[in-house]
This record gives sequence, C-alpha cells and structure tokens, in this order.
Amino acid sequence: MAQIDGSIWQGKSVLVVDDYQAVRKTIKELFATMGLAVSEAGNGVEALEKLNAGKYDLIVSDLVMAEMDGFELTETVKNNPGLRSIPIVILSTHADYKYIFRALRLGADDYLIKPPTAEMVNIVLARVFNHEW
Repeated sequence: MAQIDGSIWQGKSVLVVDDYQAVRKTIKELFATMGLAVSEAGNGVEALEKLNAGKYDLIVSDLVMAEMDGFELTETVKNNPGLRSIPIVILSTHADYKYIFRALRLGADDYLIKPPTAEMVNIVLARVFNHEW
C-alpha cells in the first residue's frame, strides 16, 4: 500500500463531534499530528452551531449522542445547501452493516470503526479530499 504523507492535510480544518471528551481528545491528537486544525463539539446541536459560525473542511462524527445523534447531524448537514459540500466521516464503535448503510444513505461520505489507525484515517482523508495517491 502506498504511504501517504500526512503533511498534505496541513491547513485543513476538521470538526470532531463526540459526546465523550476523552474520545475527542484522542482523535484531536491524532488529527493534529497529521497537520489538521481540529475543533470539537459534544453533540450534533453543538456541531451545527459551530458549523454555522465557522468554516470546516471535514466533519468527523460519532453516531450515538444525546440531543442530536450522528444520523440526525448527517441528514441535517446534507440537506442544508450551505453545508452539504462538507464531507462527513462517521467514526463509531458500531460495525454492524445496518449502522453503516444507514449513515451512508443519509449522506455520510465514509465510515470508520473506533479506534481508528493513522493509516485508515489517511486513506479516508485521501478519499474524501479526492487526493490522488
């Protein structure tokens, strides 16, 4: 498999949405080592507030969260003309195809199982940013 230089993501901004602060911290640290600027939200409602207030190149969201889960967030973002172009990657412990298919049908661009490896994140980033490698 081709090696991807993580520095190619330098300057891209990502919004990490997860209800567990420890998970957000871990993902934030992983993405930061790859050159991504990371913001955090604890649920879909908070994520929408941040999305409406700033510009992001990517959303990485958990599925199961209070107030607004990842399914609702994905559907809301993909139905909003001002936000729909932002790629959404679901990052979840749910590996069942029913979760994966539902997320993809609602508009998610990709799906990762927790915990993600740097190699898997690079592959997904290459796909969502249409990077040739």
